[in-house]
Amino acid sequence: MHTVSAMEASGTSSWSSPTQTRFRQRDQVLIRLAEQLIRDQGLVSFRFSELAPLAGCSAGTLYKHFSSKEDLLVAIFARHVEQMVERQPHFMTSQLSFAERWVAMHLCAVVAVNRSAWTLGFNTLGGAPKVVERASEYRVQELKMYLEQFYTAILRVVEGARIQGELNATDEEVKTLHAMMACFQRGASGVIHNPLMSNAVKQLDTREIFSAFAILVGTLDWQRPLQEDSYQRIIAEVEHQLSASEEDQAMVAAF
Repeated sequence: MHTVSAMEASGTSSWSSPTQTRFRQRDQVLIRLAEQLIRDQGLVSFRFSELAPLAGCSAGTLYKHFSSKEDLLVAIFARHVEQMVERQPHFMTSQLSFAERWVAMHLCAVVAVNRSAWTLGFNTLGGAPKVVERASEYRVQELKMYLEQFYTAILRVVEGARIQGELNATDEEVKTLHAMMACFQRGASGVIHNPLMSNAVKQLDTREIFSAFAILVGTLDWQRPLQEDSYQRIIAEVEHQLSASEEDQAMVAAF
């Protein structure tokens, strides 16, 4: 794995400095342009060298941000996870029950992939061993940080339910179900739109995925378990949060 980080390559030591603020802004611009390039050329075929002229910067500037094509892929994957982390506080303060919040936060990640078929590649390739090995230490740690934040926030929902008497479950039961939910969420995200999967699998709709999550969550003893109308409430909240996220991204892109 490369040891030179994007921060170190920028020549400064603090993200709070004006130079680092500009560096971070350029970082996000390059990621958005890279996503555009990948949409046009394909995830495997896109040319990393074309990103610099597209962004109007030198190759040297590009390499200050991303040490390789693999480094860029990991950075894009990290940005997708970061966007999910940014929406999590809204789920945690919503009117959904604790059981519904747990499902909603997982389902939102799957629906986000379902909306854009090309994100499947980032979710799969961005975490592949050989890709990670060729990425910089900074980008790998950034991705790990956002993944940790994502799953930690989900666990806080469960802990909140236990503290408020909404959930009667042991630590071991929570740990086991948390792992099962995470595995199913990652698995569902990986098969949607995947041409190698059968039509019955790759065309799973959100209600079918919700039903699978509901079976898992239903194995615990909730004060307010999932109801017949839980799907409608959950999907409405998921759509609301994803729409808000898309609007925020559009504003940033315009800026």
